[in-house]
Parts: sequence; C-alpha cells; structure tokens
Amino acid sequence: MVKECIILAGGWGKRLKPQIEEPKPLVQLNNTTLLGRQISWLEKYGFDRVIIPSKEFNLTSHPVVWVEEKERLGTGGAVKLANKEVLGNRVYVMNVDDIVFYNPNILWKESHLGAAILVGKLRSPYGIITSDKAGNVLKFEEKPLLPYDISLGHYCFKKEVIEQYFPDKGDLELQLMQILADNKLLRIYEYKDAWISINTYKDLEKAREYFKRKGIE
Repeated sequence: MVKECIILAGGWGKRLKPQIEEPKPLVQLNNTTLLGRQISWLEKYGFDRVIIPSKEFNLTSHPVVWVEEKERLGTGGAVKLANKEVLGNRVYVMNVDDIVFYNPNILWKESHLGAAILVGKLRSPYGIITSDKAGNVLKFEEKPLLPYDISLGHYCFKKEVIEQYFPDKGDLELQLMQILADNKLLRIYEYKDAWISINTYKDLEKAREYFKRKGIE
C-alpha cells in the first residue's frame, strides 16, 4: 500500500522577514531545511510519496511530486489540485510549518470515516486569574493549558472525500471542516506531546533551540 502526503508549502514567510529572505519551506532548521525535516519525518514512518502544490516557487530540487498552482487556490483548493496526483485511496495532509513528534500512521487509521484531524490543547499566552465578587484574587495560573482543542495543521483524508467535498478554491479550515463534521466524516486524534508552529522569526529561533536541546537532526 502506497503512503502519500500532500505538504502545503506555498508562501514566502513574510513574517520571517527581514531576518529570513528565502521561502519558508527552505529556511534552515539547524542541519536541514524545514521542508527537509518534514520529508525525513514522513519517510521514517513509511511514507513513499510527497506531493507539493505551489504557485510561488519550484521545489524540484527535492524528491517530491511538484504540482504547479497557477493561481492562488487557498489550502482547500491546493489539496484538491494535488489530490489528482494521489495514487492510493487516502492521503495525509500537513502544513510545512507545523512540526509534531508522533507516528502519523495513527492519524491515518483514525480517518476510516473519511477524514481525521490532529488536535492539541491550547496554552494561554497570558496568566489566567480567578477572582471573587469582591475583587480578591483566588487563583493565578501562568499560561495554563485551556480546555479547548485546536487544529495542529495535520490531517488525513480519503481521496473520495477530497473529490466530493473540497472546494476548487477556498480555505480548508474555514470552508470545509464544518461540512465534514456535519456529514459525520471527521474524527480527531488528541496529541499530547510537544508541537511547534513556525509563523515568526521568534518561532523559528525557538524551534532551532528545541531541536538543538533535544539532539534532533
């Protein structure tokens, strides 16, 4: 059985500027590029093919199937375009800048209804204060985990679900996820380990430090 992944890697990473000039997928993450790390991670767990839809740069120097996105299609449209190159009946989908440390085959199995999404608990960026009616502080928690699941940018879909439900142009999460939920096709897998989302240069520095501290190549 072929294992395939669509990596959403389009974009120049404007919030990484001016420190970083190259496209976000090609930024250095210590001893490899961000894209290179994600591909190596997938290969570790038996994924055979990586498909990348992109409008802004050609990634043919990497061992991937590159699909030219001639206009901006949004994440949903980009996945639908790349889905034409999928050989099997199911495909893993991920954002290039969302790093997790688990076995993606777990989410693959959870997509048996048609779709699955990796979720984690949101950590508050601020201290949370509980007080009484008189204004007395009863509890102060510094950046606690909140009781909400958030998307970690990793998904798995059956090919037929992409063909039937995905928009030709539009956003995957804004326009699609609720439709899949309404049709009882969408399951979650709750991920409880560390995860890193690289949106700013500060995020990139933290990722580099984390990889160095953990001895991750």
